[in-house]
Amino acid sequence: MKNIKYFLLVIIIMSSCNKEEFFSGPNFFQDNFETYTSLNDLLIENDQLWSFTQLTRDENNIIIDTLTFHLGNKSLKFKAKKTTNGDVSKCSIAKQNMAFWNRETVRITAWYYIEGTESLEWLFLMDLQEQTAVGAGPGMRLALVNNQLRVEHKFFEDDIIQPAGLEIDFPRNKWVELIWEVKLSTKNNGTVKLWQNGQLIIDTKNNRTLPKDLLYFQQGTKGMYSSIEVGITANSNDNDLTMWVDDIKFEKTE
Repeated sequence: MKNIKYFLLVIIIMSSCNKEEFFSGPNFFQDNFETYTSLNDLLIENDQLWSFTQLTRDENNIIIDTLTFHLGNKSLKFKAKKTTNGDVSKCSIAKQNMAFWNRETVRITAWYYIEGTESLEWLFLMDLQEQTAVGAGPGMRLALVNNQLRVEHKFFEDDIIQPAGLEIDFPRNKWVELIWEVKLSTKNNGTVKLWQNGQLIIDTKNNRTLPKDLLYFQQGTKGMYSSIEVGITANSNDNDLTMWVDDIKFEKTE
């Protein structure tokens, strides 16, 4: 009964307020990790920097690294065991309580370095999603399949893959710049673009890039993403992995 009352209260609140005021948040954040000495330095209160980490195995860890970096002198180093028997291995960091709204364009820029040449089928590198515990929009994420990047929807839309015959492999053992740009749309008029080292490898139009969120049916879809997760957001079943991430920027471009 308490859960039902809470649900009804949320509906009433949402029906009587402006969603963009109720779910306000920044639409810009960047970090090059140069000022930190330990992971705890990133996780200060009130989401001033990063919000939380996901480390689903005792062996998984994230550290500030001073040996491998893109620019400057530091980066984030992620180490994760492989996923086994359906027990997903995660080693990632997330920024929450941001606000990217329907009809806006969000751009995510980050530099990645994946060590080794072993198979990493269905390695997930970056998630753009909502964070509400109940009724959350499940979002989109970047996946590595056959050593090529694609965009996977966590809701019922087809994956967005590179054009047949023009696929570009993801370089290993070197720094790779990824720029992922999404025009958000609850209808089929969103766009998705992905650059890898300056080369446009995905460019699609007429996509639904926001899910329909039934919790807020009285106002229609909630129509936003508020969380961005980077790192090893879900490791492959194939192999353990060491990876670095550096020079991150999240921003609204229009």
